[in-house]
Amino acid sequence: MSLTPGVRLGSYEILAHIGSGGMGEVYRARDTSLNRDVAIKALPDLFASDPDRLARFTREAQVLASLNHPNIAAIYGIEGNALVMELVAGEDLSVHLSRGALPLPEALAIARQIADALEAAHDQGIVHRDLKPANVKVRSDGTVKVLDFGLAKAMDPAGPSSPDAMNSPTLTVRGTQMGIIVGTAAYMAPEQARGKIVDRRADIWAFGVVLYEMLTGRQAFKGDDISEILATVLKTEPDWHALPADVPASIRRLLRRCLEKDPRKRLSAIGDARLELDEPEPAAAVVDARPAPRRRSISLGVAAGLVVLAILATAGIARFFRPAAVSSGAAVTGSPHLSINLPDGDEVADGGRAPVAVSRDGQRVAYLGARNGQTMVYVRALADPEPKAVPGTEGARSPFFSPDGEWVAFFAQGKLKRAAVAGSSLQVVSDAAPDSRGGTWARDDQIYFAPTNISGIWKVAAAGGTATEVTRMDRAHGEISHRWPSVVPDGTTLLFTVWTGPGPDERQIVAQSLATGERRVVVRGGDMARYAPEGYLIYARLDHLFALPWRPSDVQAGAAPPITLSVYPRMENEGAAAYDMSANGTIVCVTGGAARYAQRLVWVDRAGKIEPLPLPERDYESVWISPDGRQALVQIREGAMGLWIYDFSRHTLTPLATTGGSSQAGAWTPDGKGIIFRGTRNGARNLFWRAADGTGEERRLTTSDGVQTPDSVSPDGRWLVFLEQGGAAGSGQLLALSLDAARPVSPQVLIRGGVVNGQLSPNGKWLAYDDQRSGSQVFVQPFPGPGPRTQISTEGGRDVLWSRDGTELFYSTGDRVLGVNVSTSPAFSVGAPHVVMDGRFRQSVNAKTAYDISPDGRRFLRIQQAQPERPRDQLDIVLNWLAELKVTPQGK
Repeated sequence: MSLTPGVRLGSYEILAHIGSGGMGEVYRARDTSLNRDVAIKALPDLFASDPDRLARFTREAQVLASLNHPNIAAIYGIEGNALVMELVAGEDLSVHLSRGALPLPEALAIARQIADALEAAHDQGIVHRDLKPANVKVRSDGTVKVLDFGLAKAMDPAGPSSPDAMNSPTLTVRGTQMGIIVGTAAYMAPEQARGKIVDRRADIWAFGVVLYEMLTGRQAFKGDDISEILATVLKTEPDWHALPADVPASIRRLLRRCLEKDPRKRLSAIGDARLELDEPEPAAAVVDARPAPRRRSISLGVAAGLVVLAILATAGIARFFRPAAVSSGAAVTGSPHLSINLPDGDEVADGGRAPVAVSRDGQRVAYLGARNGQTMVYVRALADPEPKAVPGTEGARSPFFSPDGEWVAFFAQGKLKRAAVAGSSLQVVSDAAPDSRGGTWARDDQIYFAPTNISGIWKVAAAGGTATEVTRMDRAHGEISHRWPSVVPDGTTLLFTVWTGPGPDERQIVAQSLATGERRVVVRGGDMARYAPEGYLIYARLDHLFALPWRPSDVQAGAAPPITLSVYPRMENEGAAAYDMSANGTIVCVTGGAARYAQRLVWVDRAGKIEPLPLPERDYESVWISPDGRQALVQIREGAMGLWIYDFSRHTLTPLATTGGSSQAGAWTPDGKGIIFRGTRNGARNLFWRAADGTGEERRLTTSDGVQTPDSVSPDGRWLVFLEQGGAAGSGQLLALSLDAARPVSPQVLIRGGVVNGQLSPNGKWLAYDDQRSGSQVFVQPFPGPGPRTQISTEGGRDVLWSRDGTELFYSTGDRVLGVNVSTSPAFSVGAPHVVMDGRFRQSVNAKTAYDISPDGRRFLRIQQAQPERPRDQLDIVLNWLAELKVTPQGK
């Protein structure tokens, strides 16, 4: 039975078709009697012609309707030949798994809820029979709802199976009364695959398969068609070596017990699985035959000294380290400085935005560590010799501690999340765009955060809930965003940065009363404020920290000049300083310095040979080679960011003439005569066109409250693919804008949410992009669509780029650029990734690639730090610097 929008089915009005499957078509409908939305599953037409089957289905559905559990989607009733069910928001687990393996805490949290649902059903004698990721919904708050309980038995319609067995509709093969093969091939228990009568142990098998897939990101049983998959189910074992090293031994044992092929040896009760999930053992030891790397971390003696110093600072016994008094405006240089080297091979993640945090008591440090191309939050207690990765924090940005130091909050995959430092829990707190701009966890258990890079500050309960707006931008005065919030310890005042542009003078620190909403400017040209209860405002500017005498009760800052501290934090993208300060006066920062801004442009060929261009060292950020290969568009970050054109033959670097504000992220038109870029004009960050030779006037292409970044132009010049983040776009989306329309045409959405860097193939038929929704992977799909997408990267990837002839795709992961051979005719196909080059070069920021390939495909234009062999990243810790300020004339 098929239904159309507007049709009424009893008291239900059909609104839209929302899905299909072997068990029937699914529609969204409005229950006009109870004023709620529901899901309507229309039964196959054969039910109407088979009264016996319809009667049996009705009896089964009555039993299923008795299930009442928070993790089970409810059945409300039957209306004609349709089943009325709870409408569950959220993505299928299969969608989550299409992005790769889940973090261990997230996987275990989902598994616990599935086990709870199965246990409740089994207690009432109901077996699911078709448990698979497509039948598990995960809501935005992390709640799991299992769908279609028992419907496989209730419906049992005959029909053909899908050749795509991993995501196929339910298999339904009629057999004898002794058994019917029902289920999806990849998740069938062996006895189910043989067509035998099944019981709850078939659900336990499917539960194990789903859990394995969540942990590994791959199916336990694979094959090219259904017969091959069923053969692997019956004869082979999953690849147990694919389980990540952090999977506890108890969970490994649980998986093996769930996936016993003999149901008599299999785990007999799902409740036992739930108990294992509630209290997993520590991770199993993994033997590595490779030589252990030499760790040059601080010694245990130094670590012990750190603890002593921290205790002394906490106890206020700072007189042992007090330097001589300093005069007004002098630099503070006498604080105890300690450095912690990161383990060999680890770095503080570039572009992590506020990548370091310190707990309120000064005893723990968190930082974004890049290890083997993967970014995670690492926490190190000062007493410990090594940092520990926090499970579930893959792809994180901007970490910050809870008041008690037991949790660390961060942004990842378009969410604000919190993870227990001990690794026992992971929770989603709120939605937030990939380009969020920091947060702070206040003493009253409220989190204040900037959800996007063009938003005000919002707040949400740390336990999760509805976020509410706290600050609102003044667009008339050019405000683009409010960012880097910090609540003073007494909870009365919110400090944040008002950002009007990328230059150091295009920002100011503002204090807002949380009681009245009154705002006042405290510092112009400063960024990332923290407050010391002794009466000082700490802020960053150009790799320096300053202490300004100030209290929240002050109407404005005093006349005394700020004191320059002997702390030099690394400045991240858009001015975010890599530092944090505890309530007891401990400062932690990632070492910076002016040398970090000395970059050079270089050619790198496929053999790794480097040839510098004859240009001065500057803070180069991104490059784009013109279609004819004679010029390059270069983005330089100095003051207000700007675009420059470099001529390879004349060795000249000429600024692109634009109208006011900063100009960023350019894309050449195919004829090389025009450049499309992101311009900041009167607080808006939209798309503009400019003639490459500087003649004529710039032309505005779009108007939006989001941040728009041009990615690529189709070879015929008709379409521009661009990224929009923030505003109505939320976490970001790829759109296509027609460039040849005689009248303005609204852009069309290509992909919604969590994707960046849309690159059109040279023939204009394929779109490659970076998918950031789960870690980071590279995909290709038809342009403009629709059509299936193909994953290109295998172990993470970003910054995808086509060769000029369309036969290769390149992407980066860590310090490596990988390539894959592709064919786009007659169908799209891709080869295995191979390393093209390996070396330390500038990483991409602002969703634009920091490298490009020459038209002949023989070499790459890249940005390299002038001192490429920079020292290992280290964390600088300054203990109790407040004691120094107390003896200055400005002390209050």
